[in-house]
Amino acid sequence: MTTIDPKDVALRELGFVRISLYRGWDYPLGNNEASFIPATDIRYLHHTVAVDGTRLYAYSWISEPGFLLTTERHISALEHMVAELETDNIPLLKQQVEKFFLRHGGMGPQISTAVHRPLPQLS
Repeated sequence: MTTIDPKDVALRELGFVRISLYRGWDYPLGNNEASFIPATDIRYLHHTVAVDGTRLYAYSWISEPGFLLTTERHISALEHMVAELETDNIPLLKQQVEKFFLRHGGMGPQISTAVHRPLPQLS
């Protein structure tokens, strides 16, 4: 029997798509990420890009309350942080997502999470 994570459900309802659990091998070498990002986070990407082209990512902690909204999947500067919530307050999270899109010109196109790669040609 699987348990349903209410944080995961809320993020998906707000338009986020789960992109990964943090894994050391998924992280580019040479990049420094802020040390306050725990290794037990789940990363999400909003399925809509802002009008100005900015993307919105969300971090959700597995065993701790709170969310972090950023403009980058791998944080390397404070400017990447949009909002940090210390609780699982979903209405406040929704408000922060709405503020993000207002600051960036509104909602632009939706993205596809599928990666399309051409099949190799046989000779």
